[in-house]
Amino acid sequence: MAAQKDFTVVIVGGGMCGLACATALLRAGVEAHVFESAPKFDEVGAGVGLGPNAVKALQGLGVLDDVLSRADPPKLSMRPYTFITGKGNHEHIFDYALSANEIGLSIYRPVFLDALVPKIDAKYTHFDKRAIQVARTPSGRHVVTFHDNTSVEADLVIGADGIKSITREFVAGPHPHNHLAYVNTDTYRGMHVVTYPIRGNELLNIGAAVSSSFTWSPPRKDTWVERSVPAKEMFDAYGDWGHDIKTILSHIKDPSRWCMHAVDPPLEHYVKDKVVLVGDAAHAMVPHLGAGVGQGFEDSYVLYRLLTHPETNSTNLSGVLRIYDTIRPPRASMVARESARMGRLYHGFGPGEGGNTIKQTQEQVAGIWEPVWYHDLEKEVSQHLNRFFAHGGKL
Repeated sequence: MAAQKDFTVVIVGGGMCGLACATALLRAGVEAHVFESAPKFDEVGAGVGLGPNAVKALQGLGVLDDVLSRADPPKLSMRPYTFITGKGNHEHIFDYALSANEIGLSIYRPVFLDALVPKIDAKYTHFDKRAIQVARTPSGRHVVTFHDNTSVEADLVIGADGIKSITREFVAGPHPHNHLAYVNTDTYRGMHVVTYPIRGNELLNIGAAVSSSFTWSPPRKDTWVERSVPAKEMFDAYGDWGHDIKTILSHIKDPSRWCMHAVDPPLEHYVKDKVVLVGDAAHAMVPHLGAGVGQGFEDSYVLYRLLTHPETNSTNLSGVLRIYDTIRPPRASMVARESARMGRLYHGFGPGEGGNTIKQTQEQVAGIWEPVWYHDLEKEVSQHLNRFFAHGGKL
């Protein structure tokens, strides 16, 4: 363990990104307390697919081996991507070729949490703490107030509180919809369908999305997640699709419907004072590149590298956080834009009347993952840190 730091950290939110960040920071001697709104650590949703960039971020955080120890199977692998049409006879569109050295991981979200929760001393975890406000104190620290009228003060607040983030308003300022938009797309879980196996190939993760326009509008005021919707509703949405899709959907015994939302407009900054956003709090995006969680892990990795640098301390913390705010918004915003572009391709909203032809789709899908998977984040962080401390703690 590295020498302890002279600043304290509060992490608001105990999801995948919050726990990965907390585990890494605590191991490095940074006092980090996690405040979770639920009565225990829990993850909604089912499986998540992690590309090479996400795997490298987890490795850089020092938690990859912990996660792999609980994964089934406990090894890294990438499955090829195959695209076929949903209607008719399921015409083949495209195979996204993978090289032999590409690494990835498909994992059940609760398994990910189960791998990390035991690694954190219970004294650093606090439950039933739903944040309602973040404020700056006269001394330059920050205080987080919770719904039960309790509060906590720290030098640094990390907002990992998800798409409905409270910390986002402090960083980004007031917004009529909390910088959120409804994508006019609903996903039946549990008009494209994405499937991949998880939990030792015993469980098939299914995301069946129905889009009316794939345009952004104000967030829905009713519930975003409806459990146990009638199966007929789902089948009606796919009534003119082919036999294979209907067979897959028939195995969803208790479908739920998720209303897809994203951060919009994109945030220009993820830092204000000493409050910093990570994951969906900063850049919740549509899932069509499977890249949202990976961007959250990249956030956590960059913060970890910055906060645990031997020369980082309370006197230069603001400058160090400016490095994070220089690196992360452009990168995550690019991934969000490409995810939305892929979503339009998936749903057939191409540039021509009636959508893309198969050839146009093939051309636009080719190479779309490379900028996401192969950015050298480790090198980028190192360059900024070296420049910062070489100039006496100035950017």
